[in-house]
Amino acid sequence: MNIASYWVHGDFIIKILIITFCIVLIMSFEKIYQFYKLYKELKNLDTINSLEAAKNLPEGIMKNTLLEITSFKDDDKVLLNSFIGVKLDLIEQYSMRFVTLIGVIAILSPMLGLIGTFIGVWHVFDGVGDIGLNDPAVIAKGIKEVIVDTMAGLILAVVAMVFYKIFEFFSTKIVSLFEEKIYRLLRGHNA
Repeated sequence: MNIASYWVHGDFIIKILIITFCIVLIMSFEKIYQFYKLYKELKNLDTINSLEAAKNLPEGIMKNTLLEITSFKDDDKVLLNSFIGVKLDLIEQYSMRFVTLIGVIAILSPMLGLIGTFIGVWHVFDGVGDIGLNDPAVIAKGIKEVIVDTMAGLILAVVAMVFYKIFEFFSTKIVSLFEEKIYRLLRGHNA
């Protein structure tokens, strides 16, 4: 059976899981594109050697962050470090957009699959109550169909968890590299 036949013949849980799988794929493609853009911005930082040179960079969130740090007008180093920490937190939130949602989907999808299985088994046993145990093939076919919900939930969980962990790793790495470049620029070194 293919996905279209599961969509047509499956219960509403299968339909929810298929839609959720498509949403995870769309969010994942958006994250890949966003990480590509952030990586390009990081590479552009290698061309400057001071915070003032940030105005020559192409537009992007990192350029805007560097310009805000440059325009910070307090001589207190502790306050400046706190301001930079807040800006780095905002970059991390930006880079983690949709990642947390993918993680939540990874956690909840097996449970949703089990709910579908329980609902299906309930209907199978209702059928057994109506027709009796005369034909075990009917019962086996019904149980086989309801196991699809659990399987779909587990497949979605595995795919979503893989994407979640990969995106979490790249987000952390990008923020760490950006932080290193900020402090190099503050000290007057090449980023």
